[in-house]
Amino acid sequence: MEQKSNDKKKRSASFYQSQGLAIGLALGLIFGAAMDNIGVGLVLGIAVGLGLGRTLELQAKKQGNEGK
Repeated sequence: MEQKSNDKKKRSASFYQSQGLAIGLALGLIFGAAMDNIGVGLVLGIAVGLGLGRTLELQAKKQGNEGK
């Protein structure tokens, strides 16, 4: 049997925020290691990642792609 793909997948309410956190954490670690100050890099990466994730989350809600 062939399964039909559902283009409108429902995502949890914090999907984009958690993705932003993970990406920000990884980039912050790399940035902090390059600057020889991992603590500051992690904090900045988490802040930027959560900010971007929240922005994407709000944008998805406007477009109606967000699951309830």
